[in-house]
Amino acid sequence: MEKKIFLLIAILTTALPVDAQQVLVCDGATKFPLRDVLVTTDGHPVGSTNYLGLISMPADFVTATFKRKGFVPEKLSRQEVMSDTIFLYPGEHYLNEVVVTAKRMVNGKELLEKMPKRDILDKAPPHAMGEFDLALMLDKRFRRDKEHVEQTRKIFRKMDNPTNDPIIDAYLKTQQEKRDSVRNKDKEEEKK
Repeated sequence: MEKKIFLLIAILTTALPVDAQQVLVCDGATKFPLRDVLVTTDGHPVGSTNYLGLISMPADFVTATFKRKGFVPEKLSRQEVMSDTIFLYPGEHYLNEVVVTAKRMVNGKELLEKMPKRDILDKAPPHAMGEFDLALMLDKRFRRDKEHVEQTRKIFRKMDNPTNDPIIDAYLKTQQEKRDSVRNKDKEEEKK
């Protein structure tokens, strides 16, 4: 008789739906738990959080929605929900729309052309006879940077060498054609 009762209890407990995990819902600004957050999974209501901000989530669902008055609602996937803590952010911290306007337009290409181009590997400007730059001679950081730039350019030259791989060669050719077409368009626009 006892075996039958034990077997009946075992069957009933396995047939009952099992809650997968408890999830904590907190205020994103203060990090305090939120009570009375309405939770729905796949459009079906699950309930609301208790006074500790906890709610038991069902075992199977695709998306869950968390809503509370004064907070921005969150619609999350199962994987995001099972991260154990959900943060809801107050609606007052969100803007509906941001419009950016400018008083004047700046042409970046013209600005770039006007900027002086200086290369660390350029030779120092010519000095008069007998002059030298003692600070430049003693500057260890400048020498280190100069060596680093030389090594980097050497590596890039190795990387820029064409390969015998036809796929890479075709890719590099199309990239060059794109750059050339953009340059041609820019020149045509400058002529107009």
